[in-house]
Amino acid sequence: MNNKLYKFFLWLTFPFMILALYGAFIYAPRAKWPGAHGVILGEIQRIFYFHVPLAWVMMIAFAVTFVYSILYLAKSNINYDIIASSSAEIGIVFATLAILTGSMWAKPAWGTYWTWDPRLTTMLLLWFIFVGYFILRGFVEEDEKRARLSAIIAIIGFLDVPLVFISVRLWRSLHPVVIESSKKGFAIAPKMLHALLFSLLTFTILYAVMLHIRVHLGKVELKIKMMKRKLNEEF
Repeated sequence: MNNKLYKFFLWLTFPFMILALYGAFIYAPRAKWPGAHGVILGEIQRIFYFHVPLAWVMMIAFAVTFVYSILYLAKSNINYDIIASSSAEIGIVFATLAILTGSMWAKPAWGTYWTWDPRLTTMLLLWFIFVGYFILRGFVEEDEKRARLSAIIAIIGFLDVPLVFISVRLWRSLHPVVIESSKKGFAIAPKMLHALLFSLLTFTILYAVMLHIRVHLGKVELKIKMMKRKLNEEF
């Protein structure tokens, strides 16, 4: 992302976050469908406007990591490793938040914070894979070896991302299909759909800004490391 586009997205982030909050808490109507034990979900359903965008950004982040990991293996350009690891770092943060908000939703909806539902199980597996990705990066000191091993793990780990997405369609699942078309249009109310789509856009912009900042920091860290090595060689 060039600096002009970054600044444009940066200026959009704050007002879009305010509008996304307005959409989630005021514009979108209260949920009228029942959760566990027949209790109407009501206000707790508003987690939906944060949980889904968090999971969406997680998938984008790991997709970017996947692409740049392949590029690193093909080109051996350390900048590709910086982009891949930076995106994975953001992805694991959003994955953690998606799991936590999902648990908050699950308690009133299903009567429990956690169940070994296909969506939750594949999501937790993905989380562990990328936690392992960063554990490995912390143990391997050699830059090229670390980048190469990380790329392999990221490529293999990404195979779980589409599985997370289609798990509710492949197996019997408690997790709802978020947007499912029908003869009358979408399965959720129009205002709910508007709020959700705007939140998805807002969180995507936030991801782009965060990635630009993290990649810049990664390049600065690399320069500092190279300067230290050069000084050590001289003295």
